[in-house]
Amino acid sequence: MRMMRTLWLGLVMLLALGLSPGRAQAREVLGGQYRYWVFSDNDDLRDVLAYYSNHNVFAQLEYWDFVSSKDQFRPELGFNIWGRHRSVYTIHWRHEHDQERFMFGTEQVLGKQWVGRAQVDPIVSDHAKTLIVAQVGADYYWGSYNFASATVIRDPRSDGFWTFPVRVRLANESNDWLQLTVAPATERTIGWATDVKYRSLRLGVEHNSRYDFTDVDNIIYTIGFERELHWFEPAREE
Repeated sequence: MRMMRTLWLGLVMLLALGLSPGRAQAREVLGGQYRYWVFSDNDDLRDVLAYYSNHNVFAQLEYWDFVSSKDQFRPELGFNIWGRHRSVYTIHWRHEHDQERFMFGTEQVLGKQWVGRAQVDPIVSDHAKTLIVAQVGADYYWGSYNFASATVIRDPRSDGFWTFPVRVRLANESNDWLQLTVAPATERTIGWATDVKYRSLRLGVEHNSRYDFTDVDNIIYTIGFERELHWFEPAREE
């Protein structure tokens, strides 16, 4: 009960920080998704989540309902600290089953069309030593919402694991888009994903080999919605 009270208190505080009128920004998003995970060992997963974000805050509530494994409630909270020249520093926290994952990252504008990224994720557990997942990457933007990105991820679990996701998003001026992802890894596995956003509709399909350092493969089907909001825009002076 104490943990749940702490989670809800943190959610209220972060939302208050992000939604205060003096801090409101142009892009404010509310979304929800239903994701069905089909595992090769038949322990399928029904994944329901809802999220809210603005210029300063990200908040998500997610529930994993397995066929036979233990279910999980996975809340996530985070906020952004904006620096000079459009740089941003992010601090996130997510509860993952019996461990806590903290995410500290930054995005730095490197040029007119380039953004560099770096992130470290300490994974803290009561029954195991703290592990740190690290990643670096870069994004190249053209047009209003089009970009290509490449990332290198080092995960210390399973005696060390490297992943190299590459992503391309093709969008129009209304921010409707098609996104393609390929993610080769050092264990001779490869993942891929295709995601589409059209107006408020989100659709996706994703494949992962040897999910979570096991011999289990999965396919994830996603349907959801995402809307831009304008609840907290500053009042215009007459």
